[in-house]
Amino acid sequence: MTLKPLALVALLAAATTPAAMAQSVYGELGYSALSMKLSVPVIGLRASSNPAMIRGLVGLQLTDGLALEAIGAVNSGSSAYTNSNTGTRYSGKIDQLYGLYVAPKIGLGPVELFGRVGMARTKLSFQGLGSGEDKKLSYGGGLRLMPTSNLSLSVDYMNYLDSGGASVNGYSLSLGLRF
Repeated sequence: MTLKPLALVALLAAATTPAAMAQSVYGELGYSALSMKLSVPVIGLRASSNPAMIRGLVGLQLTDGLALEAIGAVNSGSSAYTNSNTGTRYSGKIDQLYGLYVAPKIGLGPVELFGRVGMARTKLSFQGLGSGEDKKLSYGGGLRLMPTSNLSLSVDYMNYLDSGGASVNGYSLSLGLRF
C-alpha cells in the first residue's frame, strides 16, 4: 500500500469516528461597535466614523477545537465624521458585511477562547465621499462564557477590512444558543 491511499484511509477513519460525527450547530446575535477609517494621502483626505451593526453568526462545530462560522451584519446606526478637506460634517456607515471563517477554539471549563480567520465582504459608505466594497482577509479573536450547555455570552474583536486606505474593525457583544 502506498502512502497516499494509507493517508486517505486514515483520514476516512478519523472522519467517521464518533467525535468527528458529534457536530453541533450554534448561533449568536449581537451588537458591534466599530471603527471605520478612510485615508487617501494623495489628496490629503482622512475620515473616520464609529458606526454600529447588528451581527448574526451561525457556526458548525467540527471537533472540540475547530468550527466553521458564517457572519452577517447590517447597519444599525451611522456615525458623524468631519471631511478633513472641507470641514463639513457627514455620516459614515457599514451598509453590509458578511464572511466565512475557520475558528480554532480552546475550552477552559465554562470559558472558551477562540480565534477566527477567513474572508469577509464589507460594503461601506461615507456620505459626501461615496461608497465602496471589498473582499479581503478578515481575522480576530475573543472569549465565550457558557453558563449552561446551550447558552453563551461572547465578546470578540474583529478586523473585517484593511485595504486601500479603508479599514473596519471593532468589538462585538453577542448572546448565543447551541442547538
